[in-house]
Amino acid sequence: MDKKLHTGLQVTLGFLLGVALNVVVFQAGLLLAYFLRSSTAQWIHQGLMIAPGAIQVIYQIPLILFLRLRGNRGLALGVIIAASVYALLNALFLWLAMSGKVDL
Repeated sequence: MDKKLHTGLQVTLGFLLGVALNVVVFQAGLLLAYFLRSSTAQWIHQGLMIAPGAIQVIYQIPLILFLRLRGNRGLALGVIIAASVYALLNALFLWLAMSGKVDL
């Protein structure tokens, strides 16, 4: 019983870590785009809005591999779940924006 509770707590903490990373990276990208105010900023903004999955690979995959190698499988699973939820939500909002149902 303690093993399952400990694993559930690790997965929850990993999920929160993944959510925090997504928020920090997204905000950092927006701040960078705001301060640059150039064609590079437009590229960064489009990358954040259209292809966050590609950006996620840059920081999520190494973190997941690091956690798994350190033996924190629960944390790694939580980060994977957070990345999946983020990717699915982005796909949903991108589809809504492309279909014209929502203006972004």
